[in-house]
Amino acid sequence: MLVCEGCGAVAPDLTNLPRDAVEVVESEAYLDLFARPDTATPFLRYAMICRPGDRAGAYLQAAWAADDAGDDEAARHYRREAAANWGEPDGIESALRLIDVLRRAGMLATAEECAGVVAGDMMDERAEAMLRYQRARIAEGDTGRHLMSSAVRPPARMPHVAHGKKLAPQPSKPGFLARLFGRDKG
Repeated sequence: MLVCEGCGAVAPDLTNLPRDAVEVVESEAYLDLFARPDTATPFLRYAMICRPGDRAGAYLQAAWAADDAGDDEAARHYRREAAANWGEPDGIESALRLIDVLRRAGMLATAEECAGVVAGDMMDERAEAMLRYQRARIAEGDTGRHLMSSAVRPPARMPHVAHGKKLAPQPSKPGFLARLFGRDKG
């Protein structure tokens, strides 16, 4: 996020601010955020300035910053704000992300409802695995963070280029270390 040194506006692109950004930046609520020293503050300031379609992303970034700071309650709150500003998912990936946001916010019934709607859509194998994983976490009441690799196994590693090749013959003359430590017989 970029911060304007003059007015304090926060955005990923300061040249593309909404028309009413000046009013927001001068508002008491916006100025009050300057007194908050937490890592989510820039994202909260951006959420106040940005267009409605971008607010969910700003609140989600605030939640991630709160996660990193170990502030679980603030992270849950910001995820609830993200969910409230999400709008209709625009595809499977967006829907899966919303389900995760809802689950992490503790909104388990809403997350399961959303998962039930998504389950009928055409999904690839990866999306189906992620949805199954999310639904299992929801059923357990799990609101914690998880790695994507827990739901979808990463592809198998490609073997090293030397895999299966014979090793080159070792030189018959002793190497530098053998000569250095007196193991040189020649």
